[in-house]
Amino acid sequence: MGFWGRLLRAILGQNVKLRLPLELNTSGEAKTRRHKSAPLTAQSLQAPQLLPADSVSGRGQGAAAADGVRPRVSLSEASRREAQQRARENKDRRLREIRRIDRLSRDITYLGRGVSGWLNERVSDEEKLRAAGLPVMATPADVAKALGITLQALRGLAYHSEVTTLTNYLRFTVPKRSGGQRELCVPHRRLAAAQRWILRQILDRLSVSEQAQGFVRGRGVLSNAQKHCGRAVLLNLDVQDFFPSIPFARVRRVFIGAGYSKCVATILGLLCTECPRRELVFEGRRVWVATGSRGLPQGACTSPALSNLVCLRLDRRLQGVASKLGLVYSRYADDLTFSGGPEIRQRAGAVLKLVTAILGSEGLRVHPAKTRVQPASTAQIVTGLVVNDRPGVARKEVRRVRAILHRAAIEGLEQQNRHGHSNFRAWLSGRIAWIGQSRPELGRKLAEELRGLD
Repeated sequence: MGFWGRLLRAILGQNVKLRLPLELNTSGEAKTRRHKSAPLTAQSLQAPQLLPADSVSGRGQGAAAADGVRPRVSLSEASRREAQQRARENKDRRLREIRRIDRLSRDITYLGRGVSGWLNERVSDEEKLRAAGLPVMATPADVAKALGITLQALRGLAYHSEVTTLTNYLRFTVPKRSGGQRELCVPHRRLAAAQRWILRQILDRLSVSEQAQGFVRGRGVLSNAQKHCGRAVLLNLDVQDFFPSIPFARVRRVFIGAGYSKCVATILGLLCTECPRRELVFEGRRVWVATGSRGLPQGACTSPALSNLVCLRLDRRLQGVASKLGLVYSRYADDLTFSGGPEIRQRAGAVLKLVTAILGSEGLRVHPAKTRVQPASTAQIVTGLVVNDRPGVARKEVRRVRAILHRAAIEGLEQQNRHGHSNFRAWLSGRIAWIGQSRPELGRKLAEELRGLD
């Protein structure tokens, strides 16, 4: 019995007369409030639950129901009812879980916070896709079928989370040639297979600008350098953090522009992007915490092709500026080159300022330490090749390779590995191939000397 019940029983046991509240009459004198109902007595204030048990049970179930009082239930009956209620709740919970698993196995309606808003828009431009030779997909099931995986596996590869205990990328750093460290994100096997399919079946079939020279079939460092041979002045700019600066939203727009539904474009965009993450240990568990927005990872095979497609508008804008100023413009990934006549040297500052503004409007930044103005009186270098007269490797590099081969014929090849390369022969073969790209005859001669060392 609670506090108020015990207090009421004590009052009733003493048969104390209750004082009615007072109110003021019109003359200001206090008077007792009168009621038309029967006067209050101790018996009338007794609650049914406070009466003896036999007085209630003796009245019968019909009388208790008439007074609005529920009959008492035995402990065993209450336990039985509670067990039945728990069984019904467990059954409902199992049914809800079965329906959820069935729904997840048939469709994808959520892939993380901030990226799932367009998953219900599933209309693709089939005519446009077929005209471009692209696979027709409109729903998540279409994407999973094309990739040869289940919807559950597709959800695991594309799901976006700010904090996760599982990651689809292997992260490590490599030293930059200009100093510092570069973080590489190499996808795990299943994600790498999905990205290769996207590259072959979709990205390689989309057109890029004429100014894009990197990662395009039939183009490369040599074709990029040939555009700027024999020019009076060269302007070189480098984009800082190029791949990570291209966000998920712009990647998704590439697939929408190709003709895919917003749902499919979202899934493909998530498969090709990733957040920069930091590894932490929380409560004994290793977690990966996002430190920035999703962008193109350095290490995915789809990132170079997507960067060219995203920069299609940038290339057109910069080509417009170059045409007005009488310049030649080309871009190899994040390396931008402009070349022109002697008059451009006086206007180099204005050109750099204009190009920097255009890059900023596209969400990109110029690397201040890698901006160069190269007149014809110096060695003009474009993507590693000297272009003063014709594209070629610098003489210093050719002399170094020749010296290594000459000493190797006398002292042995491994004695020349002064920088500790893990596979010195492969490294030297790569340098010879680099020379042979612009000077084929010299490259073949050096390769024969290397084979002669065996």
